Amino acid sequence: MDSTLPPGSASEVPWPTHDTRVRVPDTSMLPGSEKAPPAAVGLLKQAVHGAHDTVDRLADRAAPAVRQLGEGLAAAEVALHAKTDQLRETGDAWAESARSTVRAKPLACVTGAFVLGVVLARLTR
Repeated sequence: MDSTLPPGSASEVPWPTHDTRVRVPDTSMLPGSEKAPPAAVGLLKQAVHGAHDTVDRLADRAAPAVRQLGEGLAAAEVALHAKTDQLRETGDAWAESARSTVRAKPLACVTGAFVLGVVLARLTR
């Protein structure tokens, strides 16, 4: 092998067809293992614990704001439904008023509709 290459480089690794070694899984993290876990695992555990703590703190801070937002949305929904009902009632009242006016004065309403049609036709030309 080439001695100028650093140890562990690709050219020092034997081809799979020539490699007769069997890889054994790392059992350092299994319960009852006498082998101490490597330092990287300890660092990883610390990082994960720190991340969990950070997420928990952020969730605790965000919970009141999310709750307040939900309450605000619920209040807006109630107000929107109330306004929708009010507008529906107003529209129904206007439609009933128009019906009663047409029933009371049909000739005047037909004449008014004809005049309005003529005006709109002239404006759109």
